[in-house]
Amino acid sequence: MIIWIASYPKSGNTWVRLFLEKYYEFLGKKFTTYTFPKIEDLIKLKVDFKNFVELAKNWENLQNSINLDSKTKFLKTHNALCTINGHKFTSKNNSLGAIYLVRDPRDVLVSYSNHLGQSEEKVLRGMLDPQNGELGEHEGFEWKKSIMGKWSDHYNSWKNFGKDNFIIIKYEKLKQNPEEEFFKIINLLNNLCEIKVDKFAILNAIKETSFEKLKKNEELNGFKEATKNGPFFRKGIVGDWKNSLNKKTVDQIEKKFEKEMKELGYLS
Repeated sequence: MIIWIASYPKSGNTWVRLFLEKYYEFLGKKFTTYTFPKIEDLIKLKVDFKNFVELAKNWENLQNSINLDSKTKFLKTHNALCTINGHKFTSKNNSLGAIYLVRDPRDVLVSYSNHLGQSEEKVLRGMLDPQNGELGEHEGFEWKKSIMGKWSDHYNSWKNFGKDNFIIIKYEKLKQNPEEEFFKIINLLNNLCEIKVDKFAILNAIKETSFEKLKKNEELNGFKEATKNGPFFRKGIVGDWKNSLNKKTVDQIEKKFEKEMKELGYLS
């Protein structure tokens, strides 16, 4: 069954996956993860991935195929938890649970802009666009692999995923107190798939996936999710928007996302 690690881009999704990979390694367990949808799965099931309507139509067929062996898998997604033409992104039949990462949209804008190599103005237009999506590339062809919508749409779509099988993790708290937040994640997984809660493994997995260590490893060995626009692990700090965004941009974000930002404690 699938456990989702979901987020808007640049919100801590990769960090959590790398932590879990190390945690499972310390326990001597196999950790299976990849980004959904995977191009190989689309080709295998003969889904016309160049047509996003057809891709959305096959969301659950793809997940049915992934779940055939009944093993737990952690799938990364930036997709909103939405329904398109009556087709749900996922359902309880395919999803065991979900971990949702959320980050101050002002910092998301700065980080995502650097990641994409696009101006903050252009990236902000995307964060305000209900049709905003994420592109993939296959054999020189760009295809729309996810629908994210507005930053607020994304958060609102996932926040009511469930009760006992769901957790929201704020990036800022993860940075401030990784031990406490990663314990929350492992406790959730203990309930979902009976993975052992091991303090030694948690502390060592945190140590092995510190931002400084990940950044250094990328400098030495590269990182598959990096782009030509610069390193994937750039700064990773909280509040970097104060050094980058102009007042007009900040005011626009705070006005458009006021309800959600207050709910999450990003605005008083």
